[in-house]
Amino acid sequence: METRKYIAISDFCDSHRIDESFVFALSEFEIVQINYSEEQPFFHLDELPKLEKMVRLHHDLNINIDGLEAIHHLLEKIEKLNEELTVLKRKLNRFEGH
Repeated sequence: METRKYIAISDFCDSHRIDESFVFALSEFEIVQINYSEEQPFFHLDELPKLEKMVRLHHDLNINIDGLEAIHHLLEKIEKLNEELTVLKRKLNRFEGH
């Protein structure tokens, strides 16, 4: 049975000294996914690296939510292109091997 690990938004925000509204705004822009348990907002542990990256971009570079959405979209596109490139390289290697 898979054990799911979640982090309370309030705990994350307290440790990173940010307002919870920032995380909810990221959720509205579909950058992170928020879940609710007993009416308490949580996010899955898998979301942590992405959320921390967005916090750093926001704080270090003063990027607003709209800019973070654009960056998130571009990063997802790059990841998909890299996956496609990997698949194509494998196909090419198999083709060249014959």
